[in-house]
Amino acid sequence: MTQPTRPTPELLADLRKPRVYPAVSVTLPTNRFWPQSQQDDIRLRNLLAEVNKRLADDPDVTRTHAVAVSQQLAAVEDELDPERFLDGLVVYASADEHHTFMLSTGVPERIVINTSYLTRNLVASAARERPYLALVLSNGEVRLWRGLGDQVTEVRGDSGFPVVTSGAEREVAPSAGGDQWVLQDFRNMLAEADRKLTPLLQGENSLPVILVGLRRHIAAFREVSRHGKSLAAELEVGGLLTTTSAEMSAQLAAPRRALAEAEAAGAMRELDASRSGKRYAAGVQEAWQAAGEGRISLLVVEEGLRVTARPETVEGAERAKLTLLDAREGAGAEGVEEDIVDSLVETVLSADGKVVFVPDETLKEAEGVAAALRY
Repeated sequence: MTQPTRPTPELLADLRKPRVYPAVSVTLPTNRFWPQSQQDDIRLRNLLAEVNKRLADDPDVTRTHAVAVSQQLAAVEDELDPERFLDGLVVYASADEHHTFMLSTGVPERIVINTSYLTRNLVASAARERPYLALVLSNGEVRLWRGLGDQVTEVRGDSGFPVVTSGAEREVAPSAGGDQWVLQDFRNMLAEADRKLTPLLQGENSLPVILVGLRRHIAAFREVSRHGKSLAAELEVGGLLTTTSAEMSAQLAAPRRALAEAEAAGAMRELDASRSGKRYAAGVQEAWQAAGEGRISLLVVEEGLRVTARPETVEGAERAKLTLLDAREGAGAEGVEEDIVDSLVETVLSADGKVVFVPDETLKEAEGVAAALRY
């Protein structure tokens, strides 16, 4: 089954569970635009054919299991539409299941056959894309969109959105100088929309909200809202009630950047505080050791950082230290990870830490990665 870009914590926990050998993981860099995307379908078929060959040649894989996994991979080919590919593809398959994830971040081309799925690329990609909500305000209705990176989908149905004013058929725009009943209809509609936001803005599910509308719409919503701390960005524009997902995504580009900049600024302040309190680690080697000990509360990573390394066992502790390698030197070598950053991110998140990606050169003194420690 094709899954959304961001898997739920429950799904990630399930994907990490051991499987009966062989559990196949395939990652493939893809292209979302023509003409570069033309070859993606062929490259995927070739990669899955290579998986089938390895299974057939593997003495530890019974013919029954090889056939079952091949059938799951065939289902993957049937389900996937290359015209909808993004920047990366992750495929998982075993004898009785398959999962596919289309990512908005690149991944290396790789095949791993083991007793569990390789989830680090999936987890690291999800960490790069913070979810958010966009509330589109107008005179007669309020619409809600859910975003993940540049992918946006309108929220409808059981959520109660769109919210329509009881006077939607009236063609009089609400204004301070207009009829009071029209103004009250408008404010009632905004208050109802704010109430329906409440379940989405509580506890761990809390998401930043981008307000979209004319200045008077945004100002009026802020007056009635009980969720002021979640109203994180604004976009002053009208006429977006009938927009497509692609058009809405393009409109939200600037507010998304504002959200990312605010998050990065907050992360840097937290790093500064941890440095003052001597709870700070700098560089991939220090961060790797602290992550393995479950000590990282916040990991901050430059967006473009890529580190090739081999995790080493030290004094009986598995994967306790890194041997850093040149990318060409480490390519294809046993035990070497082409990008150890993905594994670092997954380790931090699995220990309930937070990960924030920042622009390149932000952490130049720390060689691209720093962490605030719990102790």
